[in-house]
Formats: sequence, structure tokens, C-alpha cells
Amino acid sequence: MKDKLKDKLRPLYRWFRNRYDLYVNFYLDLVAFKKYATIFKCKDLLQKETDLILNYHGLEKGMLHLDMKPRFAKSRIITLHKILKDQLIVNNADRSQIKVGYQLMCKYYEIHVSQKIPINDYFTTKQYGFYKEVLGENYNVNFEGTYNFSKEAFYGNIEDLNFYDFANSRKSIRNFTGAFVDLGRVKKAVELANTSPSVCNRQATNVYLIEDENKVNELINIQGGFKGFEKDVRQILVVTNNRKFYYTIGERNQFYIDGGIYLMNLLYSLHFNKIACCPANWGKCYKDENRALELLGISRSEKIMCLIVVGEAKESFKTTLSLRRPIKENFKVI
Repeated sequence: MKDKLKDKLRPLYRWFRNRYDLYVNFYLDLVAFKKYATIFKCKDLLQKETDLILNYHGLEKGMLHLDMKPRFAKSRIITLHKILKDQLIVNNADRSQIKVGYQLMCKYYEIHVSQKIPINDYFTTKQYGFYKEVLGENYNVNFEGTYNFSKEAFYGNIEDLNFYDFANSRKSIRNFTGAFVDLGRVKKAVELANTSPSVCNRQATNVYLIEDENKVNELINIQGGFKGFEKDVRQILVVTNNRKFYYTIGERNQFYIDGGIYLMNLLYSLHFNKIACCPANWGKCYKDENRALELLGISRSEKIMCLIVVGEAKESFKTTLSLRRPIKENFKVI
């Protein structure tokens, strides 16, 4: 009798237990994010460095334009002044990302001075001098802030590179010709990306190619971070991962892991197939997510990982510096 009762109660127990574990874990995720994420407080070095990177990357993108807009990113410059005079940032100016932040500000000032464009109302000679002083011997008079490439040199011998050189050769490209990439080449890149590992080999990632002009423009509008480069964009890849493939509470965030692994493999695959591309951050809340899913007719069970803008690269183009951290900043032996 007791055994039969246990058999009947066991599914009910699991039902309650799973939901309890889910709510508790999501709550603890929430607490940890609220405690440490820069959006809620910006007090320690890593949080302040994050704020710096978010703002200086806007300068990098602005410098990509051949017809660079005078006095561009004025509001970011004002924000960067506040960040770069913070004593904690000044004291750690030898860190890679902080150092490049000071260098980019110096370059911004020098570009405008060389073109005789007045910016003293928001960027003074005194501030420029302070940044050079903080950099000291690290100041580089030849610092450009961007890389310049020809298409031929960028893709020239890509098939013959070892992986170390290949990985270092990949860059995000934002300057397109406006021509469509052949569907066969896109499929070839996706097929190669399908070699990505996934939890228990479940392969929950999907890739959608968007070519409809209205949908492409609407996605760029929703994403928001690619504006200024959208004129020649004709195709977007939308990478998603399907929640239906996960079955434990511990896997509640596994789709981000599997989706992220696949995304990097796809970026390498596109580069190998000489398809210019730029991943566009999809750190969106539910309203934007739902707008995009509805626009594309994709199931709500799928989570958008990233948009990848793809196209044919121009014969010559620029890419952001996007300086990589040295290993001493992100590798520790425990």
C-alpha cells in the first residue's frame, strides 16, 4: 500500500521539486547579476574598465568611416573624460584596455587638430596633455586606432595559414560592396560550422539567412549598434539556440554556451570562405527579442544568440583595433 502511494506521489514530488529548483536558481542568478554587473554599480577596477571599453569602442567604430564625421561621438568623449580622470583608472594605465583608451582619446584629438576642426568646447588641450602624461613612455605617436586592409591581402593565402595565424587574421568587417554573397558559399560556411561541439551532441543551434530588405533593415533598427554602416547591408545571419533540447535545471543557461561555441565556429567558417562579416551584439530584453522572433516567424522556444551581418568586402577597408588582452590579464594558474 505504501509503495503504491509512493509511486503515485513520486511524479508530483518531481513536479514541485523541479519548479522549486528552477525558481531558486533563477533567483540566485538574478542576485549575482544585480550584485556584480556594471549596469547596477561601477565601483571596482573591472567595472570601470568595462565602462571604458564600452565607450572607447564607439570611437573605434567612428574612425572606420572614410568620410569621418567632424566632432563625432561628442557625448562619448565627455563620458570618457570622466572615466579617464578617475584615479583608479589612472593608477592602472598600464593595463591593455585602459592604455588603449587613453591612446584613442589622443588620436581623436590629433585627428581633429590636423584637420583644423575646433573641439575645445568639449576636449581641451589640457585634457589631451594629461592623457599623454598618463601614458608617459607608452604614448605612441604612430598609433592609428584602426587597421587598413586591401581585400586581396586580407584573404590572400587564408587556406594555407596555420590555425594560430588564421585565428589572428579574423577581423570584423563593416564596409561592404552591397553585393549579395552567393547562397552556396553561405551554406558551405554553415556546413563547416556544424562541426561545433554541443552538450551530449544535441546540436540545438539554427542559422537563418535573412535577405528581405525590409526585414534586414528592421533587424538593424532593433539591434541598434550597426547604425552608420547599414547602407550596403543586404544579408544577415540570425543564430539561435532552441530551449527544447535541454532537460535539467543545471542546463538553464546551456543554450548560451552551446550557442556561443557555435557562433565562434561560424565566424571562423565565414572568414575561411572569404565572406566578410561582423557579429552584432544581441544583448536584448524580451520586447526586442519578441519583435525579432515575430518578424522572422521563429518559434519562441528559440533564443537569439547573435546577428551576423554578412556581405562582400570592399577592395579596401578598415577594421577596428579591438586590442586583445595579453595573457597575463586573463590567465591564472590555481
